[in-house]
Amino acid sequence: MTLFREPLLHFAVIGAVLFGGYSWLHDEQPEAAAVEPVRIGEGDVRWLKQTWSSQWLRDPTADELKGLVDDLLNERLLAREAKEMGLDQDDTIIRRRLAQKLKFVIEDTAQLVEPTEAELRQFYVANPAHFATQGRLSFRQLYFNPERRPDAAADAQIALAELNAKREAEGTTGDRLLLGERFDDASELAVSGMFGADFAREVFALEPGHWRGPVKSGYGLHLVFVTQRTPTAPKPFETVKDDVLAEWRRARQAEFGRDYLGELRKKYGVELDEGAKAVLGSAPTPKVAEK
Repeated sequence: MTLFREPLLHFAVIGAVLFGGYSWLHDEQPEAAAVEPVRIGEGDVRWLKQTWSSQWLRDPTADELKGLVDDLLNERLLAREAKEMGLDQDDTIIRRRLAQKLKFVIEDTAQLVEPTEAELRQFYVANPAHFATQGRLSFRQLYFNPERRPDAAADAQIALAELNAKREAEGTTGDRLLLGERFDDASELAVSGMFGADFAREVFALEPGHWRGPVKSGYGLHLVFVTQRTPTAPKPFETVKDDVLAEWRRARQAEFGRDYLGELRKKYGVELDEGAKAVLGSAPTPKVAEK
């Protein structure tokens, strides 16, 4: 009976029990450690064939199709292993690609909504500038070069007074400008391209028949005489219905995207630490979701 009192025997029995229990647990649950295989389905093969046919304008041969399937399998195997190794963490390219892919999903979802004609007409009325024949302008300009004149603004004011006193549209007191002095039937976009957006916006607000200015451009100062104006005219809804639908879809996508991002900010929260705020300085601070 002294055998049962030996510490060495107790140690051996306990070890045997532990080893047996470990083996039993792992034998009983082999499925828990099973690895999900990388699968290629019929849809994958059809997609590979269609992509090949679109590029090469013919169906792939059997060997070519097998090569395409092998490439897809290799890509998925490498991607699976890279993810297991954590290589997708903190990767700028992967993060941007995932964000881009989700953005495409959001845009596609927004495209599923079909507007009624009443909604399209309401959008058409609310955005007249998008669906109108753009106004055009004919004008003359006299240029005052600040690099050649001590006080170009004062010279322009004196010339303006003289021209309006004579009530004439002709004037020869300006400096030479390569763009010329006369512009006929020009759109605001064209004038903006030549002189800048601010100049175009101001000139298109002038009434015809008088010298006005000075108006500033990227070149210097100008006196402007509008000779003729063709006002902006709305196009009938029936003639621009397709354009209205396309613009409505773009607006819908933008709105849907903003709302979705707003919900994500609420869901996850956004925080800027003090260091980030210091670096941003006076730059606009991203909206931070309230917690």
